[in-house]
Amino acid sequence: MIKISNLQYRISGKSILENINLTLNDGEFVAIIGPNGAGKSTLIKLILGLLERQEGSIEIDGKAQAEWLKDNTFGYLPQHEEFDRSFPATALDIVLMGLAGKLPLGARFRANHKEEARQALSQTGILHLAGKRIGSLSGGEFQRVLLARALAGKSPYLILDEPEASLDRPSVESFFALLKTLNEAGQTIITISHDLNTLSEYCSFLVCLNRYLHCHNSMELVDAQIIHKTFGDSMRIIEKDY
Repeated sequence: MIKISNLQYRISGKSILENINLTLNDGEFVAIIGPNGAGKSTLIKLILGLLERQEGSIEIDGKAQAEWLKDNTFGYLPQHEEFDRSFPATALDIVLMGLAGKLPLGARFRANHKEEARQALSQTGILHLAGKRIGSLSGGEFQRVLLARALAGKSPYLILDEPEASLDRPSVESFFALLKTLNEAGQTIITISHDLNTLSEYCSFLVCLNRYLHCHNSMELVDAQIIHKTFGDSMRIIEKDY
């Protein structure tokens, strides 16, 4: 469980997050939504420990965040990550990077690490691509490789920042279906996304954020009024035509 209390964050005197109180329970598939500049990425970077807290507290599994991070890690898939796709690395090589923190300084990956990486590739349905060069992979395949890297450390928490940003529509549906399968197997997932139609189909808990928390509740209890309050006039809701 992740418990956030009275969290506030400012940059150069400008308020980015105000009075955030939020509890994310184990086993949830959490979606964080809000307009650009709402503080979504700032919030997850604070949870990850990538930004230093200014005010408030974060507890993870009943421990202060700093204490928890001494012995644990998050699985994290950032929004933008630069990779030279011409670099002669295989899918397995990329996933092994997710285990680098387990190695003593200067040590090499061993057979057990490679097996853990293969298990992560299997979780994402692409074990058959383990030996493929990353330059030969499609966008959807490469995103699954990065997801496998995030899963390799076997963290109970998987955090993703707009994982659909570089994918076409079929790949988005396939990727979120995979995330749902992982969630149903017990993985707690927190994702930032703008794709409300996809989120309503796969996620269980919605956090509406625009500097303040406008809503944090079960997906079924979120209505158009709450969404409009979060996004203001910049949002227009379009229902699916089945």
